[in-house]
Amino acid sequence: MTARLREIPYNYTSFSDREIVIRLLGAEAWGVLNTLRGERKTGRSARMLFEVLGDIWVVRRTPYLEDDLLDNPKRRQMLIDALRHRLHEIEVKSKCDDKATNWWDSCWRRRSARYATSRPRLPTPPACGPASCAAWPA
Repeated sequence: MTARLREIPYNYTSFSDREIVIRLLGAEAWGVLNTLRGERKTGRSARMLFEVLGDIWVVRRTPYLEDDLLDNPKRRQMLIDALRHRLHEIEVKSKCDDKATNWWDSCWRRRSARYATSRPRLPTPPACGPASCAAWPA
């Protein structure tokens, strides 16, 4: 059986899996992930991770799809729920492997920190009583 050149689904771009992982998760994450790829036993977690990355990649690269998800909250929520389910399953499986657990934890800490500084934040509502809070947009 020949090795697949690309494991990230929906990747019809000129970007390799390596380039996509680096763009989404960072270079350090790619190094550890590449090491873990060589040690995989069943590959189930890897497939789920690459599915998640493929879903994120295709949405980021397809403005029409992104607009559709923004216009359809129910469809967007279904995608988010599916991504969260896969990520939860990966996290549960990674608990059996110290390297995978460390990679997982550092990867998500880094992404959380990056998004905390790069994404616009909603203003915090003013300290108020019931009357003035009613005017605050939900």
